[in-house]
Amino acid sequence: MEAEHGQGAMMSSGQLPVGFRFMPTDKELVTHYLMNKVFDRPVPAAEAIQDIDATQFYSTHPKNLVTFSCGEREWFFFIHEDDENCSASAQGRRNIRVVGNGVGFWKPNGSENPIHNEDGNVYASKIFLTYFSGSLRKAKKTHWKMVEYHLHSDSHTEEEYQVQRREWVLGRLKRGNAYNGL
Repeated sequence: MEAEHGQGAMMSSGQLPVGFRFMPTDKELVTHYLMNKVFDRPVPAAEAIQDIDATQFYSTHPKNLVTFSCGEREWFFFIHEDDENCSASAQGRRNIRVVGNGVGFWKPNGSENPIHNEDGNVYASKIFLTYFSGSLRKAKKTHWKMVEYHLHSDSHTEEEYQVQRREWVLGRLKRGNAYNGL
């Protein structure tokens, strides 16, 4: 692949041009990334999405989960839980997730939004969350937002479901423009 730098520099297929942004759509995130991760298939651009345990993710302040560089405002995570926690996770999607010892919490906004396949069938959903600093009693809304993408259990065959060893969620973490250090 030839880069358009004016000098015709050659780039290998593993390199991306300067200024490239990883900006997949919801459907692309679910189809090409989350589904491949769930079924243990190769994930394109796997280095763009960090693996993290749900316990670690939901017990850490968002600014401690990311590396700030080049003005980044968006990060992606494959968040996983063991089989024994999967049903609790599915039931708890709409629950508030307390972070640390009163450091803050993630609060879901609205209801789960369906993601449809080409046939119009719902095969995944997404839910929006906002991070609040402080305790549940005395909370301050922050600029941190997240979208969680979940596959529906009926979106794959029984054979594929047996291959799945963990509940995987894809998290899209965003830092708002009005960053004040929280």
